[in-house]
Amino acid sequence: MESYVIPTLFLLLFFCMMIGVPVAVSLGFSSIVTILLFADDSLASIALKLFEALSEHYTFLAIPFFILSSAFLST
Repeated sequence: MESYVIPTLFLLLFFCMMIGVPVAVSLGFSSIVTILLFADDSLASIALKLFEALSEHYTFLAIPFFILSSAFLST
């Protein structure tokens, strides 16, 4: 890994938080921008790899569905 990837990620993260973007959005945005700038794979192939990894382990799917059910119950 190049030595400038991690500082770029942290600078983007801190910049987003300094301008008032919520932490979750800052983490997602800085990660996506860093992947787009420095990764050899496309964003679609990375999403496919993540989907394949989650489909092998059903216990990982419980977390987003639990959050989704709490959103349904709170409204």
